[in-house]
Amino acid sequence: MEENQKSNKGIYIAAIVLLLLVNGVLGYFLYTSNNEKKDLEVAKQELDNQYQGVLTELEARKAELEQYKGKNAELDSVISERQAEIEKYKGELEGLLKKGKITNAELAKARELIDKLRAENKDLQAKVSELTQANQMLTQENQQLGQNLENEKKTTEALSAEKQNLSQKVVLGSLLKLNNLTVTGIHIKNNGKEDETSRLKKVSKLKISFETGENKVTEKGNLPLYVRVINPKGETIAVRDQGSGTFKLADSGDEVQYSRVADINYQQANKKVSIDWGSNLNLEGTYKVEVYQSGYLVGKGEVKLK
Repeated sequence: MEENQKSNKGIYIAAIVLLLLVNGVLGYFLYTSNNEKKDLEVAKQELDNQYQGVLTELEARKAELEQYKGKNAELDSVISERQAEIEKYKGELEGLLKKGKITNAELAKARELIDKLRAENKDLQAKVSELTQANQMLTQENQQLGQNLENEKKTTEALSAEKQNLSQKVVLGSLLKLNNLTVTGIHIKNNGKEDETSRLKKVSKLKISFETGENKVTEKGNLPLYVRVINPKGETIAVRDQGSGTFKLADSGDEVQYSRVADINYQQANKKVSIDWGSNLNLEGTYKVEVYQSGYLVGKGEVKLK
C-alpha cells in the first residue's frame, strides 16, 4: 500500500515536469515565431522604403530619357525595352510588398528585385550620361557648322559685292563721252533740201548730232543709245509707232520714257552720229535732248523754237 502511494507520487511528479518542459518548448517557439514575424515586418518595411527610393531615381532617369525619344529608331527601341523590363520588376515587387504576410523566400525575392531595379537605374544613368555627352558634341558640331556657313555666306557676299563693284567699274569705264552734241531745227523744202531754222512753224524735225569719242573699254559692235526728246512742258515725247519705249535709270532704278533708240556700230574709235526726230514738235519754247547709254546720261543739248 505504501509502495503504491510512492509509485503514484513519482508518476505525478514526472507528469508535472513533462508539462513544464512542453510549456517551455511551446513558449520558446511562440517567442521565436513572434520575433521572426517582427523581423520580417521590419525587413519588409525597410525594403518598401528602399523600393520607394529606387523608384524615385528610376522615374527621374525615365524623364531624362524621354527627351531623346523620336530622334533615333534604334535608341527608341532600347528605351522601350528597358522601360518594359522595369515595369515587369516593379509589378512583381509591388505584388510582394502588398501582401499582408511575407515569407523569408519572398523577402529574398523582393531584395533580388530591388537589386535588379538598382542595376537598371545604374544602366539608365550611364545611358543618359552617354546621350547627354553625344548631344553636347552634336550641338557643338551644329554650332561650328552654322559658324562655317555664316563665314561662307559672308565670303560669298563679299565676293559678290567685289564682283558687282568690278562690274560697275567696267560699265562706267565703258561709257562714251559724247562730244559736240548739238540740237538743230530743220526745215525740209519741197525739193528735199534741208535748212536750219528756229521757227516752230517751219520746223520739220530736230537733228541731233554728236561725236562718240574714242573708248577702248567699250565692246566693239552694236551699241544702243537711248534718246529722250523733252518738250517745253518737261514731257518726254514718245510715239510707240516710232520705236518709243521705257528704260531704267542706272542710279535710281526709276523707269523713264525714251523717244527712240539709236543703234550705232561702234569700233572703239571716234564716230560722228546724226539722229532725227520729227514728231509732236508743236509747242514754242526750249526742247531738251538727253542721250543715255546703259542707263547713264552720256550727253545732252537743247534748242529753242519760237
